[in-house]
Amino acid sequence: MTHWTLIFVAAAANVVLNLCLKQTGQSVNPESLKSIIISLLMSPWSWLAGISAVILLTAFVAAVRQYSLSLTYTAVTALAMVALTVVSVALRYESISTTRVAGLTFIIVGLALSARAD
Repeated sequence: MTHWTLIFVAAAANVVLNLCLKQTGQSVNPESLKSIIISLLMSPWSWLAGISAVILLTAFVAAVRQYSLSLTYTAVTALAMVALTVVSVALRYESISTTRVAGLTFIIVGLALSARAD
């Protein structure tokens, strides 16, 4: 796989991981430590989060082996941040303002400039 393919896989896994953690947090029973552990073990969201975390780490480590850590980390984080916002708005978890759209645009422009500099 190319470096950018690995970055996009890692970013997508990061988005899935965060969405699953949100769902897991909403389904956990916080009465006691035992109920928390049982809730986590029984929740399909926590299992999907674990699988997503493994995919994220695997793709990230493979990408770092091929390219610089600074660009890889920046790209995965920036792409995940933008994608997570878009998905959260699409799923109606969050609303978005023009200021936030401008901020996300700056993130993408900054990433493009960083990628061209390397």
